[in-house]
Amino acid sequence: MKRSQKSRTAFTLVELLMVMGIIACLASLLMPALSAMRQKADGIACVSNLRQIGIAAQLYAGENSQTTPMIEPWPSDPVYPNGDGAQTILAALHPYGVTPATLRCRADILGPNYNAKEGSSYEWCPMANGQNVQSVKLVWSGNVAGITLSRLLMAFDYSNVHNGASNVLFGDGHVAPGN
Repeated sequence: MKRSQKSRTAFTLVELLMVMGIIACLASLLMPALSAMRQKADGIACVSNLRQIGIAAQLYAGENSQTTPMIEPWPSDPVYPNGDGAQTILAALHPYGVTPATLRCRADILGPNYNAKEGSSYEWCPMANGQNVQSVKLVWSGNVAGITLSRLLMAFDYSNVHNGASNVLFGDGHVAPGN
């Protein structure tokens, strides 16, 4: 008797398991790289948001005698008493293009989520309140020192959510990314 030889058209179970094991190993090698790329992308988006806040603050100053807005740094536990004119960052800068999406940092939302508590992932620096952008002054315990606009802190992440660092917006609109 002669057996007819059939051509093999299907994978065996062992072959399928081997391919799945190889794919799983490759995926596990790629996961840290994908996570690092995602964190980097979140940091870049956060820098962009802070730049937009800086542009809006400069537009505000241009329409308000070259003076920065009075923004409450902790809306959930106000620093300024009622009647001081301090607003939330959204209320002050919304007419200049700042939206709730601009005030949202993905790394903050996944982590401590100050956005839910304070209405923003970014804290406004009280030293920037009411500053004349043409003549910046800092006052600490009677010590008055003039600084340049490029050194005036305006806003930053509420917490160090970008690899243990915080992105910082300065008065001239540049952002120092946290690395």
